[in-house]
Amino acid sequence: MSFVLSKLAALFVLLILALGSSAVLAQARLERDGVVLYWGLVPAAVVSEKHALEDMHGVVPQDGSQVHHLVVALFTSSGARIGDAVVRAQLSETGIVDAPPKYLTPMSVNGQMTYGQLFSTARSGPYRFRVMVKLASRATEIEFAVSAWSPHREVR
Repeated sequence: MSFVLSKLAALFVLLILALGSSAVLAQARLERDGVVLYWGLVPAAVVSEKHALEDMHGVVPQDGSQVHHLVVALFTSSGARIGDAVVRAQLSETGIVDAPPKYLTPMSVNGQMTYGQLFSTARSGPYRFRVMVKLASRATEIEFAVSAWSPHREVR
């Protein structure tokens, strides 16, 4: 009987690990209306180690808050990369008036088209980004809701 219980316990642990990892993956991938959006939120200081932020996005915020770089990659549901979209994002933080939407600058990363922009945050999260994607082939924008925490935050 203990052999069966140990096998069931091991199966339960594997199931929990699998569910936990899929929840993490779900946070970085969203799909809507035939468009797949992958996103990441990185401290601007990390990005600035390899790229000149001023060249990528113009002015770098110097207001003393945390500055994060939102990066978005777009694909069709069949897997083809979308490199000609117009992408905007609006940051919302609890208790803070929403900032106006910003255009995400098209960027080539390792030869692949992505979109990114810097955002100043007043708190460590949670953050909500309203990401609006305009494709040349569509009359209306596709809207994605992204929820994130500060990459600086140790406990979530």
